[in-house]
Amino acid sequence: MKVVDYIFSEGERRSLLVSEDSRIDFWSTLYVTAELRQDHKQTSIKKELYSIKLLRKWEQLHTRDLLAEIRQLNFPSRETIKSIKHFCGISSKAENSKSAKVVSFTKLAKTPSALDAVDKNYQYQRMIGINKFLGFCAWELCKFKPNAAELRREIEAMSAQFKAHYPKGLSNLSKATHAEADDFKAFLEVAHPNHPQNPFSNFEIKLRNYLLIQILYWTGCRPSEVLSLTLDDIGHDIDQPTLRFIRRHDDINDPRKVQPTLKTQEREINIPPALYTDLEYYIRAIRPIFSRSKSHPYIFVHHKGGMKGSAMTDKAFSEAVIPKLKAVDKMFINIQRRGFRIYFNERLSAQVDMHNEGISEQILVAEKQGLYEKVKVLKSELIKDGDEINMRMMLNGHSSPDSARPYLNRFAERKARDIHKRMMLDISSATKEIKNGRSS
Repeated sequence: MKVVDYIFSEGERRSLLVSEDSRIDFWSTLYVTAELRQDHKQTSIKKELYSIKLLRKWEQLHTRDLLAEIRQLNFPSRETIKSIKHFCGISSKAENSKSAKVVSFTKLAKTPSALDAVDKNYQYQRMIGINKFLGFCAWELCKFKPNAAELRREIEAMSAQFKAHYPKGLSNLSKATHAEADDFKAFLEVAHPNHPQNPFSNFEIKLRNYLLIQILYWTGCRPSEVLSLTLDDIGHDIDQPTLRFIRRHDDINDPRKVQPTLKTQEREINIPPALYTDLEYYIRAIRPIFSRSKSHPYIFVHHKGGMKGSAMTDKAFSEAVIPKLKAVDKMFINIQRRGFRIYFNERLSAQVDMHNEGISEQILVAEKQGLYEKVKVLKSELIKDGDEINMRMMLNGHSSPDSARPYLNRFAERKARDIHKRMMLDISSATKEIKNGRSS
């Protein structure tokens, strides 16, 4: 089975699970339509479908049909759930490989040592998707039976059993692998069109890719949000140019089957005048070279192949831009597109600290001089945690403080590690002096 993307006549994007003979999977389509279509965006729905696709693979491997079994009131046992958990932890790299020498995914699943395991977070998300899907289908199959109330408890027990087998020890944002500031700075330098190590073939492509990365750096937006920018989203104030990030879900003017959209709230963010100037040059001098660019309003376009001039896809950004730049130097191994959002928030935290340190120094001076009214005014200018979270919500487009707080916690943890490292260096230096004293 495969996940296929469609665009309906009114612009709605729908992803469906389709069999090899082009039949649409009934239960996954019903589940998506009834449970996910209203509140979930396309990329979220596709993740759910990939989890259901994985369940179908498990059923094929074990010659099982779980929904047929549930119809007969045989709910998945603990051993079945453990087997599904194991299957959710297997990487599907083998399935996607085009090499004729690679054994099929289902065959390799019988010998798990031959496969790389996926990240626990990924395994966790797969199991959540399968659990929700089976819970929905089970209730649809059982809700009209005479003993529906009793069967509801059976379904809830099945769901609880799945939850009990969710993988433990999940990582979070603050512990995720992330490149250091020096790595990002070097990466930005290599991405510049005039850098001798820039790996791309011509100036036009170099400039487009440089602009994509610069926007990530200066706005902290998501990659999909860069690709959703249109010509009308640029604010043309020469001294304070801006970019507007607008929600355009199911835009009929967007030809991409997988439409890059905003995950968070709409917002407007200032950008440096130099970035504005480079964007204007790309729009006026390079983008019009491609005739197909006149058919849509999106800023960034494909420069090569059959899609030349059409709106750039997220796949092209993730597979044709970032990997080539990362391949320039081993120090870029931990550079990720989402890392720019984390790095943006860390720079924001550093600026807040610098601001508060400056104000605190002024407060000390004012207190020594007995200027108590000035002290009150200065204290009101200190940026507290709550204020910083509000700033972060505005810049990142978050609708909840809970989404902004992990970035604050990550920066605090990084600072703590740096301070601890300096402490250890001081101890090592003192120990070395003691040893030298003993030797002499």
